[in-house]
Amino acid sequence: MRATLALVLAGHEALAALWMHHEMGAFLEEFFSALPGELHEALGDRIGDLRPRWAIGTSRLVARMLSKHIDEFADRDLSLAIGR
Repeated sequence: MRATLALVLAGHEALAALWMHHEMGAFLEEFFSALPGELHEALGDRIGDLRPRWAIGTSRLVARMLSKHIDEFADRDLSLAIGR
C-alpha cells in the first residue's frame, strides 16, 4: 500500500495501478521498507555526501542489476531443468 501511494505521489499513477496487485507491488513494498535502513548502514556518516543529481543514475544502476540478477536466475533454472 505504501509503495502504491509513493508511486502516485511521484506522479506514476499508471504504474501504481498496474503494479499494486502484482509481484512488482510486493517487491516495491519490501524495497521501500528496507532501503532507508540499508542506506544508513552502508553510508553511515557519508549520507551527507549524497547529491540529488546521482539519484537517476543510481536508479538505473539498481534496475540493471535487478534485470541481470533475474536473467542469471532464469539461466540457472533453465540449465538445471535441462540437466535433469
